[in-house]
Amino acid sequence: MTTHAPESPAPATPEPARPARRRRVRRLVAALTGLVLLVCAALGGVGWYFAGVATQVDHSAEYPLRITDVGNGTVTLPRDPDTERPGTWALAWPDGRALLGPVVGGDRATVVRRVASVLKGTPAKGARATIDHWLYEGDPKTALGLAFEDVAYPTRVGRMPAWLLPGTSPKGTWVIAVHGRNAGMAETFRAMKPVHATGMTMLSIAYRNDVDAPRSADHRNHMGATEWRDVASAVAYARANGATGVVLYGWSMGGAMAMKTLRADPSFVRGVVLDSPVMDWSATLDKQGDARHLPRLVTDVAKRTMRYRFGIDLDDLDQTRFAPRLRTPVLMFTTAGDRTVANRPAFAFAKAAPPGMVTHVTAQGDHTEAWNTDPAAYERALASFLARVGR
Repeated sequence: MTTHAPESPAPATPEPARPARRRRVRRLVAALTGLVLLVCAALGGVGWYFAGVATQVDHSAEYPLRITDVGNGTVTLPRDPDTERPGTWALAWPDGRALLGPVVGGDRATVVRRVASVLKGTPAKGARATIDHWLYEGDPKTALGLAFEDVAYPTRVGRMPAWLLPGTSPKGTWVIAVHGRNAGMAETFRAMKPVHATGMTMLSIAYRNDVDAPRSADHRNHMGATEWRDVASAVAYARANGATGVVLYGWSMGGAMAMKTLRADPSFVRGVVLDSPVMDWSATLDKQGDARHLPRLVTDVAKRTMRYRFGIDLDDLDQTRFAPRLRTPVLMFTTAGDRTVANRPAFAFAKAAPPGMVTHVTAQGDHTEAWNTDPAAYERALASFLARVGR
């Protein structure tokens, strides 16, 4: 008989310290949650900031250049894409301005341009200055020698100032000119002589939050989402004063406002002229965010913030969605070097519109500079369009 010694019990496996593990997991989850909340808060803060920047009302002048030299009917400026560009431009400084002629010299660092005429003041070496594509300042009489009246048209936020340039008759089709974001009625000077030559009455309007105009309740720029109502009020003013139809003429954001007005009530609109228009604010904000080297996520948050903070529906400001239903002729100018507004939506709009409804003129230059780079071609296209729709 074999006797077996009793087996030794197997060594016990220690149980994990469950409470300690749970504490570690809880700390990890809390840390991750805190990190996520921190990132979300940071994104929200940056988005809030840039939503505020995009809607800021700012009419201050900037003078990024310094005049290097002056003499012999010329001015010497630092060489950059603006100072060396061919075309018709003004040089503005804090207390004066001059019309510039062609480039007549320079070197790798500087550009020498002829001074065609000094409109105000005297350019001086060392003075701060800027290239101004509006050309003129003042009013239609002092700038262009055109008779005009200072008028005011009623809106929901108060009486808005405007320049009324009489045509051959108060009846007929009026041109209502709408400047761009943070600009002023002087932006419309370049169109005044061509419009005047047609005999049409022109109304160049200020709108809410302009200099010397009533403010909106929040004193914010709403990308045209609310400002278009002032354009509609200007149309009503024209109608009450003899107009039998209108052509809406908008630059940059003024183009978005013109399109919103057309969409709201096309019955009195005979045509629309768009100069470097914002046809899709979402795409334009993406472009501007990219130029500031912002991550696209930050731009997206800023765009969403604009909706919740200011009630701006960017989808409703995408004019390309309206293009297939367009029934009003449109003349549209875009520039190849536009650094401000996304051009792709303008091309998409022209392509999606019914055949023959959009005349799309492409030009060189930067934002709203189609006239400056080739005034004669611009004015030919404008005169032809107005002759067609302004009858």
